[in-house]
Amino acid sequence: MCAVDGTPVAVEVFEGNTGDPKTLSAQIDKLKRRFKLKRVVLVGDRGMITSARIEEELKPAGLDWITSLRAPQIKALVAGGPLQLSIFDERDLAEITAPDYPGERLIVCRNAELAEQRKRQRDATFAVSRKPYAAHRPSTTRRRSGGRLAK
Repeated sequence: MCAVDGTPVAVEVFEGNTGDPKTLSAQIDKLKRRFKLKRVVLVGDRGMITSARIEEELKPAGLDWITSLRAPQIKALVAGGPLQLSIFDERDLAEITAPDYPGERLIVCRNAELAEQRKRQRDATFAVSRKPYAAHRPSTTRRRSGGRLAK
């Protein structure tokens, strides 16, 4: 747990095989009892702050959270319309709303460096996958007399 300025106030370490969802409810209870906090914002990764944890633990406890969406959820926002990729033409960061997330602020960003890295990986994978077939290409595209392709 950190103070507003980021200074650590409390730390608890769990065994390495303890799943994040199992630690969350204990921490919520501890925050309320031990520190008597009025407002708490939990920040966690997708493994810790899941949709189930939000519905079953965070909302009932009156806590706020910051986490990220999974790739299928982001794709659904793009497909459904709330996330228009053209917003990234001028800025790499924007706030949107979506019917699937009522009352929530969705902050979307585009990471240009990550996008370029993924493009290089796709291009390299495509080039490698085409290489074994390159030697056969001339024979499959050569035209015979009469305009038919050779078999």
